[in-house]
Order: sequence, then structure tokens, then C-alpha cells
Amino acid sequence: MIQRRQFISSVASLAAIGTIGTICNKSFAAVPGNSGLDWKSTVVETVPHTKHERKPVVTGVSLQNNGSLLAIVGDDHYICLYDVKEQRYIEHLKEHKDWVRAVKFSPDGKTLVTCGNDRRILFWEASDWNQPIRTRKSNEAVINLAFSPDGSKVASVGFDKKVKIFRTEDGSTLDELNCSCNDNDAVAFSSDGQWLAAGGRDGKVTIWEAESLSQIAQFKAHKRRIRSLEFSPDSKLVSAGDDQIVRFTNPANIADYRAMPRQSAKIYATAVTELHQIAIAGSDNLIRLWDSRNSQELGVLEGHTGTVSSLAVSDTLLVSGSFDTTVRLWQRERDETAGHRSPSNNQRQSSNNNGWNRRLN
Repeated sequence: MIQRRQFISSVASLAAIGTIGTICNKSFAAVPGNSGLDWKSTVVETVPHTKHERKPVVTGVSLQNNGSLLAIVGDDHYICLYDVKEQRYIEHLKEHKDWVRAVKFSPDGKTLVTCGNDRRILFWEASDWNQPIRTRKSNEAVINLAFSPDGSKVASVGFDKKVKIFRTEDGSTLDELNCSCNDNDAVAFSSDGQWLAAGGRDGKVTIWEAESLSQIAQFKAHKRRIRSLEFSPDSKLVSAGDDQIVRFTNPANIADYRAMPRQSAKIYATAVTELHQIAIAGSDNLIRLWDSRNSQELGVLEGHTGTVSSLAVSDTLLVSGSFDTTVRLWQRERDETAGHRSPSNNQRQSSNNNGWNRRLN
């Protein structure tokens, strides 16, 4: 039986949660941001799909490239699609037979891929949600996914020693690569398409050259399980996990690395929101924003009452999914009297690297 220890959160409020309608207009409620950041969040309640009226724990979120459509997955086996602008759910897809562990939109937003404890990877076409366009099966549960920056490839990891790489166009297997252990939670391509990295329970990271798929490094990055891997816009590998450390490593020279101060909780998710800014979330129910250049904390986003399991970023949104059965959409508040503040030249330069314009400083 698949162990679910990674997803159980002791959230006392779960017992008091009520039901919600399918359209969920009432689920979109603004609450203030806090702790030094001029932000607000909107709360999207998940929908109970079972006769017990229990809302699902959120295990993954993904935003379409224009930020208009949000995919939410969890322990109820459903893939829920939420229209951010219309503030309503538009689809509830029931194809997985067990917990859905991860969901990713392709960079062009045309393909959605999901995976889970049912040992399947499902490919969906965004123009038609009637059924998945293809299915790939694994011998063990599939835990996480990553698209290459051009969208041509999808990599998956899970409860085996392999990183499996599929061609997005037809789902065919391109290759299988060996990791350092048989329990892997994280996989990522660099934004320039040069590197592929994976890691998991043993705290080791393996890095391959993404085109040739030749292994270039394998090293102990963390003392405990790695839960999150991604690459910054300047191609540094960002890794984090149960040892509460965020580490930045140069893939071309693994001796060139630095670590941020130890955090207060296990880290489940990270998201690079600007060239030198990172969001960190985990078992303390908080999202912390840091300046990665000087390891200075910029502020804390509060509101979740359970472990924050997943993060996603678009041009204007930071999205968080939680074991408290909610999703929050975070935005910097507008100054209604003065309008938007003009960013500095440095801020423009940062935002131009990936379209993000938060102006936190």
C-alpha cells in the first residue's frame, strides 16, 4: 500500500468544514496580506466530490501560461479546473483512481499532464477536457512532473529509481535515467533547457545535460528528503526539503553553492518569483518571500491553516495550495488613489526576466 505520510496534516479545522456548490462563487473571498507585505489573497475553497462531503487536501496547483486557468489536484482523485477571471470551477475531471500527486501545464498552455498514486500519467488537451488524449503507466506511484522549457518533453519521478522522459507530442518514452535512490519527489528542467535535475529521500541531487541526457553530477545536497527542485532564471539549481534549508547550486560546478538561513519548518515548495526573489512554503503554514542575493526575508504571507504543499507563479499571481483544503491567489494590492507605483529601473530589469512585476522593495 502506498504510504501517505507525506500528505497528512494535523489541521483541526478540517472537522468544521462545510459543503460548497460546484460553481463556488462564494469561495472567492479577499483577505488582507500581512507581515510587512502590501498584499491580499483570494481564497478558493476546494469542492467535496464524495458522499461524505469531505473537501480534498491540495497536493498540486498549476497555472496556464496566461494565468487565466488554474488546475488543482488532491487526495480525492479529481483534477479541478478553476477559471480565475470568472471565479468559478469549469471542470471536475475524474480519471485517476487514487491520489493525484502533481499537475503541470505545458509552457504554451495547450497540454496538461497529471500523475498520481494510481501509477499513471495522463496527458490532457486544453481544447477538449472530455478525456485524456493519452495515458502512460508506471510500475510505481508517480510523484512529480516537469516540462522542458520548449514543452517538447515531460520528465517524471516517483517511487522508483528512474527519471522517465516522454515526448509531449505523442507520449512516447524518450529515455529512462537512474537516480540515486528509489523514492524521488522532485524533478526540474532549467529555463535555458541545458540541465535536468532530480532528487528525493536520500537528499542527493542528480544532474544531467538535458540534450544528451548524460549525467554530469550526483551529490549530497541535503541531510534529509528533497521535496522541491527548480532553476532560477540565471540557471542556479534551487533545492529544498525536510532539513529546512534552501540551497543554490551552480550545475556546472557543484562546489559553487550557498545556502540560505535554516527555515522554521520543513519546506514543501519553492517558487522563483523574480530573478533574485524566491517564495518558500512548508509545514509552518506560511509563505515567506526572500531576497536570494543577501538572504534577507522580505515578508511573510499568512492565512493558510495547514501545510502549504505547492506553489505556482504567473505574470501577476502567486498561487498556493494547502493541506487545509484551500487554494489562495496572492496579489500585491493596488493603491486606489495613486494607481500602480512605477517600478524602478532595477525592478523593471528583474521583471523583464520572467514577466513578474511585484515591486516589493
